[in-house]
Amino acid sequence: MTRAAGAILAGLASLVTLAGCSARGVEVADDRPQAVQEQLARARTTDLFGPREDYTASPFEEEGARELYAVRPPSGCEVAVARFGEDSFAVRLAAIKRARHSIRIQALVFKGDETGLRIAEVLKQKKAEGVDVRIIVDALSNPWLQTQWMFFDLKQHGIEVEGYEALGLQWINELPVPKAMPHFDPLRPDKRFHEKLWIVDGGTPQAIAVTGGLNIGNEYFRADPQDPAGFWRDQDVVLRGAVVDDLVAAFDHSFEYLVSIKKSRGIFNTNLYWDATRAVLDKTGKVPVSYRTDPRLVARVADMEAGTPETVFQPSRCRFLHSRPRMRENFILEAYLKLIAGAREELLVANAYFVPTPLVRAALREAATRCVAVTLVTNSPDTNDLPEISLVGRGHYRELLDINGSSDVARCTRPGAGIRIWEWTGKSADPDTPRYGTMHSKFAVADRRIALVGSYNLDPRSAKLNSETAIVVDNPAIAGPLARSIVEHDLRFSDEVSRDEAAEFEHPGTVSARLRLDLARLFEDQL
Repeated sequence: MTRAAGAILAGLASLVTLAGCSARGVEVADDRPQAVQEQLARARTTDLFGPREDYTASPFEEEGARELYAVRPPSGCEVAVARFGEDSFAVRLAAIKRARHSIRIQALVFKGDETGLRIAEVLKQKKAEGVDVRIIVDALSNPWLQTQWMFFDLKQHGIEVEGYEALGLQWINELPVPKAMPHFDPLRPDKRFHEKLWIVDGGTPQAIAVTGGLNIGNEYFRADPQDPAGFWRDQDVVLRGAVVDDLVAAFDHSFEYLVSIKKSRGIFNTNLYWDATRAVLDKTGKVPVSYRTDPRLVARVADMEAGTPETVFQPSRCRFLHSRPRMRENFILEAYLKLIAGAREELLVANAYFVPTPLVRAALREAATRCVAVTLVTNSPDTNDLPEISLVGRGHYRELLDINGSSDVARCTRPGAGIRIWEWTGKSADPDTPRYGTMHSKFAVADRRIALVGSYNLDPRSAKLNSETAIVVDNPAIAGPLARSIVEHDLRFSDEVSRDEAAEFEHPGTVSARLRLDLARLFEDQL
């Protein structure tokens, strides 16, 4: 629903703004066969943790646009795995309650539900204590009225929320006006802010950060075990050390970018009106805001907040990555290609919205021919919050599974060599195990040594449209538990897809199913 709302609104804005525009202005990853082979060759001959020359820089000159963050040694990067959403919530709340200097939060979605409202309450308390609190949300992905009121309340208490304006007027800042933005981009309405960052006291010895796949809302933090729709599977990691400075820099680049756009719009600079509004409210008193909540869920959130999950930090070599298609950056896609190319025995991929581009499909097939055991876990249409994405993704299963019948894979002696695809059902054989809703994870593990965890989906939207974040970690003590979470947990809640099923997915047997698939395929480049 959240992603759908954003995609629909972005699509409508694009249609209004781009009518008559040529598609030649689109910056995309090159999927032509020759380009695919060139990019795969580059991935094979460059290093995931290599120098800047091993990645393709942005062509834009403005500060931060060329940024590829340095590799952090174990002395500058400590990583812990947040096992499930409840753990991530407890770690996040504990961190902001301890904040002394600054809090920076970025998410595609920040819902005004029981978990979001509790977070907002703590943020207002910390702001009143003098902590610098800044938030970025995606302008088109938070349409709910109670959420909009929560943003208003944060703003009237002096907290900057970029991506929100009163009365839904944030769309003004999305319009691509020539000379009124750092660089004119007619497709900007379709390029969304999909990053997930949670940073506390950056730049101090106490700095801590959380990043991964979780937005802010009940389903991400699994606030309602009784309802699968509010009980998702997702993955975060917690960071300490100098690497947190890189997350701060990424957040600040985005924040300054959004502020600069508003400043360039003259009378449409909404920050001017917020300053005036706050000045009035400081004299008259804040606007009272009330919310509807479920007492059962409020109690559950309090229990989650009181939790003390085991957080074992491991010194690890790591690199933080930030990809912004509006800056023509594709660092995370390049990292995925290097990760896949570097896998020797096993590659595990958990990805919520798996619609592999020709480049990703070629990379996975190439790994299989090297006798790598490739395991992919993604949503089924029944568990995907946007079922059409899974329908389109299914259309590529047969091509991937066909590699298992090749002579290259046939000669392999390693058990499991080739590609296996599993679809998440959220149900296990154990009747006493809670049923899950959507799998929202976005991470991969190579040889149980190197892990990539972030907001990046293996789909055209992450490759071409959404700005994303990810952390790459070189440490078996982190990669091992993440690998086991797939093999020992996620596969228990998934069904393996056979080649015959894949062939049927590609060519459904009923007219209605074929029509639904054909309609979804029309928008594949936007998924």
